[in-house]
Amino acid sequence: MGDRFAIPKSISKTAIDSLHAKLSAVDAGWLSSTCSNSSSCCLDGYTQLLEQIHDGIDGPPSRRRRQTPLVNAGYAARMAVMPFLLEEWIDSTISQLEKVEGINVVVLGCGLDAIGLWSRNVLDDAFKKYHGRAGNNQSPRLKVVEVDAWENCMLKQHALERSGILQSRQMFNTEDDNAKESSFCVLVEGTINKATVTDDLSEYHLIAMDFRDICKDSSLLKKALDSTGFDPLQPTIILSELVLAYIGYESTNAILQTMAKDLLCGNERSMFVCLEPMLPTQTGQQHDSTNTKQLLSVKESYARDYANQFLGKLNRGTGSGSGADDDAFHPLGSNLEAIIARFIYFGFSMSNLVAVALRKAVAKVPHRLRAKEPFDEHAALSLNLDCYAVVCAFGDRTNDSNLGGLLPWLVQSLHNSSSTIKITAIADSSQDTLVGDLYSRIYAHLYNKYPAIRKMVKSALKTDLLADSTDDSSAIQNRFKAKGGGFWIALDVESSEIVGCVGVRQRKIKECDDEDDEGKPMSGCSVVEYEVQRLAVDETHRGKGIGKRLLNAVYEYSLQQGSVVLNDMRTVKKKRKGVSVKLLAVTPEVLVNANNLYNAFGFTKEESFEGGLTMNVYCKSCYKSR
Repeated sequence: MGDRFAIPKSISKTAIDSLHAKLSAVDAGWLSSTCSNSSSCCLDGYTQLLEQIHDGIDGPPSRRRRQTPLVNAGYAARMAVMPFLLEEWIDSTISQLEKVEGINVVVLGCGLDAIGLWSRNVLDDAFKKYHGRAGNNQSPRLKVVEVDAWENCMLKQHALERSGILQSRQMFNTEDDNAKESSFCVLVEGTINKATVTDDLSEYHLIAMDFRDICKDSSLLKKALDSTGFDPLQPTIILSELVLAYIGYESTNAILQTMAKDLLCGNERSMFVCLEPMLPTQTGQQHDSTNTKQLLSVKESYARDYANQFLGKLNRGTGSGSGADDDAFHPLGSNLEAIIARFIYFGFSMSNLVAVALRKAVAKVPHRLRAKEPFDEHAALSLNLDCYAVVCAFGDRTNDSNLGGLLPWLVQSLHNSSSTIKITAIADSSQDTLVGDLYSRIYAHLYNKYPAIRKMVKSALKTDLLADSTDDSSAIQNRFKAKGGGFWIALDVESSEIVGCVGVRQRKIKECDDEDDEGKPMSGCSVVEYEVQRLAVDETHRGKGIGKRLLNAVYEYSLQQGSVVLNDMRTVKKKRKGVSVKLLAVTPEVLVNANNLYNAFGFTKEESFEGGLTMNVYCKSCYKSR
């Protein structure tokens, strides 16, 4: 059984190291116990549970391991953000729903952390805050499901029972031969004790599972949760802290896909939160397009060194001079854009994603970091916190006011940048006519000076923008769909005026030799290319972010559709060494605003050519995988 659920000792050891480091940060006085603005709960209950777990493992006489001030500050930052998001999510759920039968809290890679157990305290406090005077109203049921490797689960089970936090009613039978062959097992079922009284309204499940097996069976996580009676239709929050980087690249992809399609889909009150390293890989298998040949900035150099520290720790844990396995450490991405692209590629919508550096998240949460020990490493702390990303992903579009409350660092969401403008797929023939009017109107002032632009517009209106539908459907949409693409409009919902448009079509799929992100040759790379076309924004609505939102729609579509195309290729061909989704755009140099927009969106100018006037070709690599 130990072999079945075993993980590298260097990784399992992090559970104890993390517990000691978090308690060290508490002992050093880094965390304020001040309550958040909207909730009555505070971190005191969370830190007390950490103390109990520690005592359950080592016993009260055990001496604490004091960390350096910089390590204390880094762990305090994580402790400030993750509990805050859990607290705000529960508070928002209880405040906005009149009747909540139950909520789910799932913790992936739970280790020896107390955040899942602490959710009972948070739920009770939120319920009292909003329904405390409502007669016989009863607090909703809470289901806490924690998942980790066998060694960590055994350690946690022992600590919870010894400390009295958990009243268990079922234990895994190590002699059960059937369970030994299972890909997971429910090690413990029980109820959470609060103030020494068993709480029958809470269910606790501890599941032993090797996350690396998920790449072999993408439904494994869902099966494990289903075995506990997990109901995804109930409001659910799924938490993951420094887990995905250690389980292998393909297993992380499978988890993201499971989240988007099985666990969060169809429930607007559910959320996935992860806090993960945001670093370049050092194994030569970078998964997003970072040019490592350029001169590194201080921030980039620090990130490289920090990534090497992660690998060094894994290497020491293997006890082998050969180093850690190539799949032992794979950060979620090297930057926020790459992380968002990866989430979109595996089924999330850009409008339902928020990703920020940990430094930015910490600056906005109520539980501020307060250095009560001597500390003068502020620059190093900023660099360190910029090496972590906090990602919040929703299954369906969440109400804007909910999003702003849950995510205080979100100044302006992508779908909220102009309250009356909606980005939507063109739907009917009447909108075809309006698009044609828009496209001809915005370029009219250039016709006399640039005859080539007049020719370009007339050609477009006679071909892919021709409004010649024989029914109510959109002829424009049908043409772009036939080319493997789509067409979107920026619609003013108050006036029904179309103030912008954009299309995209699939250009080609090619097999080519490429370079990985270390500049090394990589043969057998599959590339699917899409081209942005007919991008236009009305002059009276420019400067409102509409052009960027239109490009966001194209970007998201290209990632999601590109993943389908490439996955279909994999079913009929041998697995490629690399897959890539790219966006191309060609625009006249005289259209300064369009050129600036492509540059601002991350496109790179690849070449220019003459075609009656100078045309610039832009390219953006949306996603690259090994």
